[in-house]
Amino acid sequence: MIVVIAPISSAPPRPRRTPRSSGTRPRSTSLMCQAAEQAGLPADAKFRAAFVAYLEWGSRIALENSQAGGRPPERMPVPRWWWVCNATPGARVSALAGKEPEEQVVTLPAAGQPVSFAAHIKPLFRSMDGNSMRFAFDLWSHEDVKTHSAEILKRLSNGSMPCDGGWSPDWVAVFRH
Repeated sequence: MIVVIAPISSAPPRPRRTPRSSGTRPRSTSLMCQAAEQAGLPADAKFRAAFVAYLEWGSRIALENSQAGGRPPERMPVPRWWWVCNATPGARVSALAGKEPEEQVVTLPAAGQPVSFAAHIKPLFRSMDGNSMRFAFDLWSHEDVKTHSAEILKRLSNGSMPCDGGWSPDWVAVFRH
C-alpha cells in the first residue's frame, strides 16, 4: 500500500498571523492519527510507527515555518510519505537556518572526456539530496551510486529526483554515462 500525503491546493500557503506553539503539535498529531484510524489505514505496528514518525516530523516543520523569522525554502514541495519514509530531520533545509551557501559549480566533462565519479557525478548531488536519500544509500559513495544507478537514473529521467525539481538533460546525460 502506498499512502501519499500531498497538499490540497497548489496555491502558496498564507502566512500565519500568530506562530504555532509547541503545545499544538501533540494535538495535531493525535487528530491526524484519529483520522487515519477512521480512514481505515493499516493498523499494524510498523506502518503506524512510520506514519506517526512522519506526522511528528511534519508538525515540527509546521511549527518551525510559522515562527517569526522563519523562511521556508522556496519551491520546496510537501514531502510525500511512503512506506520507507525519508522524513528525517536532515532531509530538508531548516526554515530558521541562515541563507544557504551558493551551490558548488558543476563542471561537466568535455566531449570525449571520460566521466569521473569524483569530478562529474558526485558534485551533481547537493547536501540536501544526500540527506534525503541517506535512509537508503549514500549519494557520495561511488559504490552505492553504482549499485543503485539504474533506479537513480530512472528517477532522474522522470524528474522525481531530486525532490525539489529535476535535473537538466545535460546532467542526466552525464549520469547516464
